[in-house]
Amino acid sequence: IDVGSVIADTYTIEALLGRGGMGAVFLASHKRLAGKHVAIKILHTEVEDADIVARFKREAEIAAKLNHPNIVGVIDYNVSPDGTPYLVLDYLEGETLAHRIDRGPMPVDQVLSIVRQVGSALAAAHRAGIVHRDLKPQNIFLVPTVVDGREVEIAKVLDFGISKIRGSQTVKTQDSTLLGTPQYMAPEQALGQHASVDERTDIFALGAIVYEMLTGQSAFSGASIPEVVFKVVYEQPAPLAPLAPSVSPAIVTAVTQAMAKPAQDRFDSVAGFVEALTGQPLTVTRGQPTATAPPGEPTSASRRVATGEALA
Repeated sequence: IDVGSVIADTYTIEALLGRGGMGAVFLASHKRLAGKHVAIKILHTEVEDADIVARFKREAEIAAKLNHPNIVGVIDYNVSPDGTPYLVLDYLEGETLAHRIDRGPMPVDQVLSIVRQVGSALAAAHRAGIVHRDLKPQNIFLVPTVVDGREVEIAKVLDFGISKIRGSQTVKTQDSTLLGTPQYMAPEQALGQHASVDERTDIFALGAIVYEMLTGQSAFSGASIPEVVFKVVYEQPAPLAPLAPSVSPAIVTAVTQAMAKPAQDRFDSVAGFVEALTGQPLTVTRGQPTATAPPGEPTSASRRVATGEALA
């Protein structure tokens, strides 16, 4: 893929935004809609692992299913004539949370605003039976946006590629395989106990991210992956209160509970963590998807059509 290439007779590649081990992300313009830009995520042609290809497609399916304002929008999924899978995503302008943290500890009000938005996205995923499993600052994007005449920052959760779907056999994962980013893994995930991964695994990751936003340093760091994994499983992070003295005891307590080693000692839901952290309950946005309707019952979309709500 080169600058100037056209995909699906619609998207003209403008620039390379980033490249990783499995693929690359390009900025592209729409040929028929002047000024419309998208991000196109392309899997490397040499990647033939069926597991990885399935995860790539699942990223599109999950984002489309959730359709949440704090999850990056997926516009399309397709396969090029040479067999290369690609995703067409909303093009986001701003910076990752990782870049923001690099500048040092963040003000508490900014931290709480980001947590409420990310928590809302995770709550929607969890209601649909989806666990992210790779929540980290690099997968949270901050987009400056004007709302009601004032500038706000919208947090978008990225990359549901290795998510676990409750009850799904789409991708079979062997125990002891390390999936995720070690610094933000819960102990059960770091140990490769995939059957034990659930919503509380994401809560641990979110707690570690909050710790890092407040202190400017990782809760678990080391010179190698084994060292980081050992700390995640067996060692407690440096106490939060001395590192962030302006933070209230309630926030310290909430973050500590979110990062508890045993899953049963963490919050039961991300909404519970967000409420304990911010002092306000997490509001469910109208229209967010819930768990799949039982057989024979209409989906939320078809109910809106039947009742006339969609037309209204």
